[in-house]
Amino acid sequence: MSQGIDLVREAGLQDERGSGNAGQACTSRQLITTVTLRSTEDLREATQGADLRVIQLAPGPFGGLLTRAQIGTMSVSAGDFEPGIRARGVMNPDLVTIGMIVESTGNVMQWDYDVLPGDIVVIPKSVEQEGRFTGRSQFLTLTLSQQDLAAYGAGEGALEDPEFWNKAARFRPSSSVRAFIRRELSAKIAQLRSGAVPNSAVALDYFKRSLVEAFIVGVLDHQDAGTRKREGSRGSLVVRAVEDYVDAVKNDQPLHISELCLATRVTRRALHRAFHETLGIGPIEYLRLRRLSSVHGALSRSYPAPMSITRLALDAGFSDLGRFSAYYRKIYGETPSQTQRRSMAQAVA
Repeated sequence: MSQGIDLVREAGLQDERGSGNAGQACTSRQLITTVTLRSTEDLREATQGADLRVIQLAPGPFGGLLTRAQIGTMSVSAGDFEPGIRARGVMNPDLVTIGMIVESTGNVMQWDYDVLPGDIVVIPKSVEQEGRFTGRSQFLTLTLSQQDLAAYGAGEGALEDPEFWNKAARFRPSSSVRAFIRRELSAKIAQLRSGAVPNSAVALDYFKRSLVEAFIVGVLDHQDAGTRKREGSRGSLVVRAVEDYVDAVKNDQPLHISELCLATRVTRRALHRAFHETLGIGPIEYLRLRRLSSVHGALSRSYPAPMSITRLALDAGFSDLGRFSAYYRKIYGETPSQTQRRSMAQAVA
């Protein structure tokens, strides 16, 4: 596949251990590769560790792109290809692969399941998968251990059992949730391919959690709400626990819903209910406001040297800079650059 490599980006990560984050896992170097697909053989290793037999089913030149990234112990693969293919083989002998068709102009079958864009497919370790794809397809997969997936599903009943992730399954969220997840993952694919990944360990961990959370949310939405464990915590107590946890985190690092659920030991549903009852907003909006405040504070203290607004936004967990600017202006009534210019002008006045 080396002959098809068009782009290799290496994003260096700052080692935070020397700046007050002792004990935090940190990767010194992150590698992202994007490869041009010119034959079905190039798709043989569609995900890290895969060994697939791929046969082209429809006439026409085969083409597409395959992007890979290694984020800690998790492998990410995002690809798009056409025309239709049949793929069969083991995705990974030791790790679980969770995948999604993000876009498709045709029909997709996985085992005996029909798969719609936004459906979530779980392929356990060593299990042979078989799929048929027609038209043009775009996919995203995550490859990680059962134990890691169970940790991300902490507090969510069956999802926190590693054995839950050892069964081949297809989960179909509601149409609105599928649309939301597809938008989120499409943005993450674009971010990976542009090389605009965070360069700090905490921001990269947030990026990783965001990817996994899209799949967790879809699985939960598929499940019958009546079978889930419900917790009776009073809303204000849950909100205070979240605030205390966020306040205790150093450097205003971006946090994810999954981390808050793990820290407070409540389900995502209970967390959303508590925030809406107590503050009138959801936990996602609350965290966004916290992150916006962090960026605003940094820009207000940018004298004497201007700070990179793009880098501040990425490190705060904003992957879509257009949305970031819109959120920022809505709250503060000015653009980030206007905040920076104003603070610098006031400092020299």
